[in-house]
Amino acid sequence: MSATPNLSFLTGDSRMARQIKEKDWSMSPLGQPADWPQSLRSVINLMLGSAFPMFLTWGPAQSMLYNDAYSEIMGSKHPAGLGQPFADVWHELIDGLYPLLQRALAGESFFVKNMQLRMQRSSHEEDTWFTFSYSPARTESGAVAGVYCVCTETTAMVLAERHSEAERQRLQTLFSQSPGFVAVLRGPEHVFETANQAFIQLMGFRDLIGKPSAQALPEMVGQGFFKLLDDVLADGQPFVGRSMRTMISRKPDSPQVEVYLDFVFQPLLGADGLVNGIFVQGHEVTEQHRAQQALLAFSDSIPAIAWVAGADGLLLRCNYQWSAHTGQQVEAALGNGWLEFAHPEDRASMRAAWEAGKLDAKAWQSEYRLRRHDGSYRWFLARAVPQLDANGCVLNWFGTSSDIEGSRQIAQALRDADKQKDEFLATLAHELRNPLAPIRSAVLLLATQASSVASRKLALEVVSRQVGHMARLVDDLIDVSRITRGRMTLKLERVRLAAIVETAMETARPLALSKQHVLSANIAEPEAELMADPVRLTQVLANLLNNATKYTDVGGQIVLDVQTDADSFVFSVTDSGIGLSTDAIKTIFNMFSQEQSALDRSEGGLGIGLALAKGLVELHGGAVSAASVGPGHGSRFVVRIPKLANDLVSNLETNLTLGDKSAAAAAPLISAVSAIKTILLADDNHDAVDVLAELLRMDGHVVHTANDGLSAAELAAQVKPDVLVLDIGMPGLNGYELAQHIRAQPWGLRPLLVAATGWGQEGDRQKALAAGFDLHLTKPFDPLELADLIAAHKPV
Repeated sequence: MSATPNLSFLTGDSRMARQIKEKDWSMSPLGQPADWPQSLRSVINLMLGSAFPMFLTWGPAQSMLYNDAYSEIMGSKHPAGLGQPFADVWHELIDGLYPLLQRALAGESFFVKNMQLRMQRSSHEEDTWFTFSYSPARTESGAVAGVYCVCTETTAMVLAERHSEAERQRLQTLFSQSPGFVAVLRGPEHVFETANQAFIQLMGFRDLIGKPSAQALPEMVGQGFFKLLDDVLADGQPFVGRSMRTMISRKPDSPQVEVYLDFVFQPLLGADGLVNGIFVQGHEVTEQHRAQQALLAFSDSIPAIAWVAGADGLLLRCNYQWSAHTGQQVEAALGNGWLEFAHPEDRASMRAAWEAGKLDAKAWQSEYRLRRHDGSYRWFLARAVPQLDANGCVLNWFGTSSDIEGSRQIAQALRDADKQKDEFLATLAHELRNPLAPIRSAVLLLATQASSVASRKLALEVVSRQVGHMARLVDDLIDVSRITRGRMTLKLERVRLAAIVETAMETARPLALSKQHVLSANIAEPEAELMADPVRLTQVLANLLNNATKYTDVGGQIVLDVQTDADSFVFSVTDSGIGLSTDAIKTIFNMFSQEQSALDRSEGGLGIGLALAKGLVELHGGAVSAASVGPGHGSRFVVRIPKLANDLVSNLETNLTLGDKSAAAAAPLISAVSAIKTILLADDNHDAVDVLAELLRMDGHVVHTANDGLSAAELAAQVKPDVLVLDIGMPGLNGYELAQHIRAQPWGLRPLLVAATGWGQEGDRQKALAAGFDLHLTKPFDPLELADLIAAHKPV
């Protein structure tokens, strides 16, 4: 009976140990496992007992043996690759790895970090990255028989770093790895059985092999490491050390230096299944440790709160900014001590964000409120990234908490402004549609042959009134735009208080009478004069009076009171209306603001009347305010206009706009004797040009029309009109281009060119003049005004 093969070195609960036992080795260059040399068995034993991915090549063919962890890296190449030549298993990598294998076979131990490999371990090739060390595997005689590799796949880490390069740079030294060291210790005295080049270099190139650890490294006695080795040997449980402080001599007989190490003490089992040795593997992390300490010291100088928490979420350390914000000492904040400063309503969302990050071992962030030392809460944004071990498990969380109170307030203001804009657009659409309904009905009435003269008169009155309403809406919008852009210019002059009040009262009286209001005025000094723009100041008072009328019930009272004091003229509008809430008083002068509780009582408008009044008052150097006892108790609006000194007033510019100049120039000509003119109207709005043409023909003029710029240019060349009224926004040629074309013709200096457009800013007027127009009319303009201008024009 043949002897049972000795395979005790394959003991242990290892999948690869079972597969090595079960494999048919009869055709393998390695021969049967029972015949393998002890040096090969030792390395296989420590390899199979390690959680780190490892493989070994052995013999002339460099046949591969590997542990459970490395079989996962093999992918579809396992289990067929067991015992096969390395060059056959990794044929797609051999060109890049062959020089490394040769170095190890030549006796060199070395470490490679994050090497990129194009691997085919499934149905397709993929880019991977590995950190590994190669060491020569020797026979009992010391001859190199193969290569021993300890590796870890860093693909996920490398790809993560590529996607977060900026963050990776900041924490690079905390996550990077130094060259790995490997050693095998045997027996109770922890005798060095083998050690790779990195370990020997770390220990100052001393003769270690065959010596007990205490004899080989006497300076380490008393530092606790030998006690840890004794414990691993006794209980068989591995020990993982992180950033362990060690004093060693870098060279024989040299002074000791401080280094920090990350390492694993892994128990090794003998043939009897008992622990008889320890596998040591690790990296020096001195630079990382010092960088971390420097980073923590540096963090005190940054404005954000910087912190480090353990894998369990407990705070380990934080910078001085925590104490500066909360008033709590850093020591008291450690653990869960900081939680009392987090707003109770935000703690659940913070924990949820941390739990999600912990589950995936990925960066996370959360917004929460943090109590300040004065008791107030401010919003903070916490961002954290994990520090991972070789297995991808979280060691620590590194994070910052930044004050975002200001940015949140700005974001809320933008949201409020967007909401206000939407409400305004809805109101604008409503206010512009309202006049269109009666205008459409009036047009239908005019088009009905059976309508009476009275009905036609009524229709014309409706159209005129509703167009006037729409024009006022547009004028208000233009005025507000001018004020907000700093383009509004006041035309200041000395004016009596009584004259201002009388005009404002006349403007407001029709609406007040329609609601049976008692509208009265009281002027302390009627003959007093102030320096103001009478049109704009009247507009302010009329807006306030009309606003009071809208929100005062039938039969209510409205009083305009004017007083003077040492510095100002004080205009007060008091009503017995519905009053204002406290919140409404805060926003009543904002653009497009209306009292929400009173919207059902509003009688139209865009909600810009009070904002316009405020802007006009401030242009006069004054201020406007609102007050109310509360809803149902009426309101009071107060305007204060300062009394300007005469020397200051004399320096104020009183501008005359282009439109005013045109009107002033045209005024004395309006009464001139009318004459028949040839007129060309060009507008892409067919209705607008046709109706205007009919009105002008009723005055006896010869009128031609066109609906685009090119047609207008051709028609003008034929009829050579006395007057051209041109829209600006036309297809083909726009109004500016058409005007320039006309002026360039031999007859082009003779006709009167009038720009008729919806663009009415001062810049639009100047652009029209520069293009060759004589006059600029803003739509909707009064057709009678145009008729007077045409009548007054005398062709050259």
